[in-house]
Amino acid sequence: MNHKQVYSTHIGAASILLIFLVLSLISFASLTLVNSRADYVLSKKMQERSIAYYNACHEANGFIAENEPKFRNMSAIDSDAQDMIKKSFTLSEFQTLDIAIQPNYLENTDFPSYRILEWRVVTHNEDVIYDETLPVMK
Repeated sequence: MNHKQVYSTHIGAASILLIFLVLSLISFASLTLVNSRADYVLSKKMQERSIAYYNACHEANGFIAENEPKFRNMSAIDSDAQDMIKKSFTLSEFQTLDIAIQPNYLENTDFPSYRILEWRVVTHNEDVIYDETLPVMK
């Protein structure tokens, strides 16, 4: 008697495929979780930086508005034309917003009575080390 052998996939192949699928889903889910956590931390840092910058800008605008009446009352005869007011506003431990304003000595009061010569963020510590690494495995 000739018996024909029947080839079929056994239950083991399906189990191995299922295990591989579950492990793949778990690894992709963990990578997604790590990536979203890193994005969240970066977003928080950027939010704090933006808030600090705009608070410093508001302080600088308040400083200019506070000194603007003094500029309107000045004339070129009263003061040296090279007068310049500089002020720094703190952004972080190592950075400031530096502004410099100079009076305009104009007879017409419709124009601004000052010029903004400088408005920039300055880093004061050159030893700052920026973290540019990608923490793949912690």
